Amino acid sequence: MNNTLIISDTHFPFHHPDTFDFLGAVADAYECKDVMHTGDMVDNHSSSFHEIEYGTLSAKEEHEQAKECVQYLHSMFPEMQVIIGNHGAMSERKAKSAGIPLDHIKSYNDMYEIDGWEWRDHFYFKVDEYANCLLVHTMGANTLTNARSHSHHSIQGHHHSKFGIEYFADTEVLRWSMTVGCLVDPSSPAFNYAKGATLNRPIIGCGVIWEDTPVLVRMQLDSD
Repeated sequence: MNNTLIISDTHFPFHHPDTFDFLGAVADAYECKDVMHTGDMVDNHSSSFHEIEYGTLSAKEEHEQAKECVQYLHSMFPEMQVIIGNHGAMSERKAKSAGIPLDHIKSYNDMYEIDGWEWRDHFYFKVDEYANCLLVHTMGANTLTNARSHSHHSIQGHHHSKFGIEYFADTEVLRWSMTVGCLVDPSSPAFNYAKGATLNRPIIGCGVIWEDTPVLVRMQLDSD
């Protein structure tokens, strides 16, 4: 398959400020022809089922800023396969809770005034002549279990502090699983819910399928 950039958990507009420069640099360095997103493109904090944190944006402000971010990412990568994710699906989840038919909800491309992106809850694609891969937002904390259970390679996001690649060999093929961290701004009030609940800090980075092999690329961070 083509070299592919794997983006995860941008949570627009509460993304890391270097997100776009970082993704552009990685895509260039690995000569990525395709791009996939593991979900939670946007955060939708203001419409969450949880309490709204002090210091965050109004619903209108958050949507407008998130839309600008989505459109900028779209200008970088006009074609992309996108997993929706639990944050991204907030409009559908709220509609279901209120008994509103999903036919009343805009498509994601219409919502963000873009075109050319394909949005699903999962994607299967062929990595090489021997194995397929499943791209999801999450099926459980251990993506290696997903790969073993379904006999394919596996990629997921959702777990902001998990950033790793594991391999296992079944009777025929060497398979791998990859969890790709996130691209959030940990200082944003939108992520206050995670403070104190866990000692695991988010790992800022992305993934690449390079020459049919999984690669993790962490963002180079300093004290600033």
